[in-house]
Parts: sequence; C-alpha cells; structure tokens
Amino acid sequence: MKLSALLIAALFTLTLVACGKPTAPESPDEGSYGQTILPDHNVPEEHQGGSD
Repeated sequence: MKLSALLIAALFTLTLVACGKPTAPESPDEGSYGQTILPDHNVPEEHQGGSD
C-alpha cells in the first residue's frame, strides 16, 4: 500500500513538472533581430576563432 501511494505521488509530481506553465518569453526581443553574437572580450585575440 505504501509503495503504491509513493508511486502515485511521484507520478503526480512528475506530471505537474512536465505540464506546468511554459518558460518561454511572452514575445521575442525585437531589438536583437539581425544581430550576431559578439566575441568574448575576455579571451585574447590569438585564442579567438574567426576567419583568418
């Protein structure tokens, strides 16, 4: 009996986690359209990737 109650509680918890409110933003940030990711300024230039 205790095992079935534990199983039901675990299933209920997983269902709440899986079917909760989505974490996506309400609307995309229109200011970032068309921009690329800038290189990390903390990495020395000789270690940064890019076209040579």
